[in-house]
This record gives sequence, C-alpha cells and structure tokens, in this order.
Amino acid sequence: MLIIDENLPASLVAKLGPGCIHATALGARLTDEQLWGRARMPEGVILTKDADFFDRLTLDGPPSKVVWVRLGNLKRAALEARVVQWWPQVVSLLPTSTLIEIHADRLEALVIGASAPKSE
Repeated sequence: MLIIDENLPASLVAKLGPGCIHATALGARLTDEQLWGRARMPEGVILTKDADFFDRLTLDGPPSKVVWVRLGNLKRAALEARVVQWWPQVVSLLPTSTLIEIHADRLEALVIGASAPKSE
C-alpha cells in the first residue's frame, strides 16, 4: 500500500495507479505517528515531502519504506509532473531500497535499518 502524505496533492492517487491512497482518505488530520503505523507492513510505503518520515525510518527501521520528495516549492502541476516522471524508476527501486529520494535531476536510493553484511 502506498500512502500519499497530506502535504502532497490528492490528485497524485489517480496518477500513480492502484494501491495508492491519500492520507486524508484514512481520516481527518492523522498524525505522522498514525500514518507511520498504517504503513508499517512489509509492502507499506509513504510518499511525502516531510523529513519527519526519514527520521522515523532512521529510528524505527523498516517495515515501511519512504519515498521522500525533495523538489522544493513547486506549483502543483510541476510537482505532479516530476513525481510521475520518476515514478517508474521509483517502483523498480522499492524492492531493494527503504528510502528513495526524488530530486529534480536524480533519484537516490538507500537501505536504512538493514543489518550490515557479515564479514567472513
């Protein structure tokens, strides 16, 4: 399930396809903690502009993955276009990443909260 944070337009639900829900459809004014709780499942992903979910991922670790939109202040149409442009690559990175950052010119994919590889 992809939860789109309330700081992003609800119109992204239709543009990103099935399995998406906007935070406002889950309840009025849910806290970040409540949204994080809803997304804490193996396939849970939060799409947000909010650094607080990066902090939660760093502290709590997965499950829950975060796609962090780091595009600055854009008009709604420009923001949507950029997210939609990058979305196929985001989807391809989700199975192996816990954090994906969307920048204007690139994506950054990281694994946070996984145990380090064992040395032999």
